[in-house]
Amino acid sequence: MSKEDQTKISLELKAKMAFDELNKRASTQPTLVKKIGAIIQFDITKNGKFQHSWTIDGKQGIIYDGKPTEGTTAQVTITVDDNDFVELALGKANASALFAKGKLKVKGNVMLAQKLSTLFKEQSKL
Repeated sequence: MSKEDQTKISLELKAKMAFDELNKRASTQPTLVKKIGAIIQFDITKNGKFQHSWTIDGKQGIIYDGKPTEGTTAQVTITVDDNDFVELALGKANASALFAKGKLKVKGNVMLAQKLSTLFKEQSKL
């Protein structure tokens, strides 16, 4: 898939707006992202099919569009549906409940994924 196609898909996802808001907060408060201390990749799906990835780099305190940059590896990859991610980011859904229902999948260090609650709690105040 071309870079242009990937950009088009990401623009169609609701998660893009949530990541844009998270990124705004990260750019003004990088310590908030650094508290995570790990690289976490989000694979966003729609109707069960992979659509796009975003990365939260807690080591550098940045959030960016796409998979982890070359030379870095995600310690955790979270796969979640577009709608469920937005509900999670807004504080309307609970990650544990989504996980229990099989709507959120975690590959890697689950304990690191729990550190995201700080970032999402801040986001849900918006």
